[in-house]
Amino acid sequence: MAHLNQMGDSPLPPVSELFSLHGKTAITTGGTGGLGLSMAIALAEAGADIISIQIPDDPRAHLLKEGVESLNRKLTVFETDVADSPTLRKCFADIWAAGITPDILLNCAGINRRSAVEDFTDEDIDAVFAINLKASFVAAQEVGKRLLELKRPGKIINIASIISFIGNYNIAAYACTKGGVLQMTKAMSNEWAGRGINVNCICPGYIKTAMTKVYTEDAEYTKYIIGRTPAGRWGLPEDFRGAVIFLASRASDFCCGTSLVVDGGMIAK
Repeated sequence: MAHLNQMGDSPLPPVSELFSLHGKTAITTGGTGGLGLSMAIALAEAGADIISIQIPDDPRAHLLKEGVESLNRKLTVFETDVADSPTLRKCFADIWAAGITPDILLNCAGINRRSAVEDFTDEDIDAVFAINLKASFVAAQEVGKRLLELKRPGKIINIASIISFIGNYNIAAYACTKGGVLQMTKAMSNEWAGRGINVNCICPGYIKTAMTKVYTEDAEYTKYIIGRTPAGRWGLPEDFRGAVIFLASRASDFCCGTSLVVDGGMIAK
């Protein structure tokens, strides 16, 4: 016997189907990076075809290709520089012109630059802001606009950080952008939640990736991080597979403008 929703007027999907992404198309930025690669492949494993927006001649492109195609899912690549807004907008126009209909955006492109606040150069500030914040805004804006044009529901998943909530040293530009992504998520959700578009973000803690190599190779800093983390370890890219599938699937239909913190308990301590 099918279970009905609380209004009693329609059957609920079986839990086994609640997290399925079969028949869905996910657009990714940063899908060849440490976190992005794990999450993009997880989306494919859940059934989605992947549209990857990535830099030309990306040295990690083969990892995404092998991962997606090993799951018998389709991978389509569009090469562009996400830091250049007009070029990024043209990339989305090319995606729509190719007849691709979006269901999910994984907004994961990101970089970091380290410096004392007083020593940050304009070049570094501009680079971090262009990729982490402006490119995230433009990608979400373009996908949201297309979903509205098509009158389709969709899921937009931004990547913020625990640095959206707490401060740290020597990453002021990064902190500004990740705080911005958190607020961007809320603001976009306010306008789009009632129109069928769920905008949420994932906030990673300290995760072992190429971006954090300077920390993971520092024995004293690793001791500090593990001591601050109730789970007692660094996070790993695979720790985000469930989080991204949840936010991309029907399971999160009533989650709007929220942040899913995946940090081993660090900010709760």
